[in-house]
Amino acid sequence: MPSTIYLAGFDVFYPHAVERAETMKALCASYGFIGRFPADVSIDPTGLSPKQVAAAIFRRDAALVAECDIIAANLHPFRGAEPDSGTCFELGLAYGLGKKMYGYAPGGTMADRISEHHAPVTVGDNGTVVDAQGMTVENFGSAVNLMISVPSTIVAGGFEDCLRQIRRDENGAAAT
Repeated sequence: MPSTIYLAGFDVFYPHAVERAETMKALCASYGFIGRFPADVSIDPTGLSPKQVAAAIFRRDAALVAECDIIAANLHPFRGAEPDSGTCFELGLAYGLGKKMYGYAPGGTMADRISEHHAPVTVGDNGTVVDAQGMTVENFGSAVNLMISVPSTIVAGGFEDCLRQIRRDENGAAAT
């Protein structure tokens, strides 16, 4: 049975998110996976308060993460230098559930992201990399925070690059 992949990321916020999801799921299928997108399970907001709609979305997304074998997370910067916070939560949930975790992000490092979106980083008095406010910037070679990069396989590039890596890993696991 093909592995299922939860498609995490800010892709749900695009104006044509459903069409984007269909394209992503078709790409998953071309690599032999089943893609699951948050909007695959619709929520009827009729008679619900905004807080109730939010709770329903949370439960839906958490259930989908739990149902899938793998999470593929879009970790490109979203509204700033960092990935979408909901996506980060979904990765934490996936980690707690023992799921295989992958993320795709631009090449480069956290310092590159901070420099690109805010101000150049410098080396502080004690030799650490700091931002314009003098706060330490992680300098471990990853494009994202270590709490994401350590338990996940981070792929430099886009969604298809991530799928290629997952396929290679799945093929390698099947060969052992």
